[in-house]
Amino acid sequence: MGHPDIEPVVAQVQIPPGVLGPSPMAFEVRSFVMAGPGGVVLVDTCIPGSTELIGRAVARVGAEWRDVTDIVLTHRHFDHTGGLAETAELAIGATIWAGAEDAREIPFENGRAVRPLADGQEVGPLRVLRTPGHTPGHVSLLKEESSLLLIGDLVGSVDGALSFGPAAFMADPALNHRSLQRMVDLEPERILFSHGGEVPYPGDAIRQLLDRS
Repeated sequence: MGHPDIEPVVAQVQIPPGVLGPSPMAFEVRSFVMAGPGGVVLVDTCIPGSTELIGRAVARVGAEWRDVTDIVLTHRHFDHTGGLAETAELAIGATIWAGAEDAREIPFENGRAVRPLADGQEVGPLRVLRTPGHTPGHVSLLKEESSLLLIGDLVGSVDGALSFGPAAFMADPALNHRSLQRMVDLEPERILFSHGGEVPYPGDAIRQLLDRS
């Protein structure tokens, strides 16, 4: 589902046998391009080789790579940061951000630092919300005027049903649940997941998932 000032970028991830189990796995990961009056904010960079997909989304919001002012990484996992080096070469003027606890764990060696985010900080039209649990430095992002929440990997959707990610990639499940509860208590009208598409009445769906967990 698109929006006049936000565009999703959907990349396909292939996991070989033996990494998450005996069988290969495939799933999608999403980044988001958001246009604001001061420029474009890119949320996550997907996997290596995703710059063409991201560039198309930048064009769909009526912008170019030079208009990207900020790259915000919701957390340090490779499917969200793997495209950083390639993306940063094109978005040469962008400031790169991540949650403080994750920023130092993101490998990036081209002379530009990954700067730490603070809770409540504003990056373009987005307000940063510290939501640890999936990783220690996981952040979510709220566009208050649109009641739109980018929730990263706190929860995802698969075929319209909500679920948590694999336990192997969850740093602190209990803390993740508390962070998710805080986000749903904000009662945003729309919630965008980094894995999977939107679901109707996302707040109710998340509350039901938390009740079952």
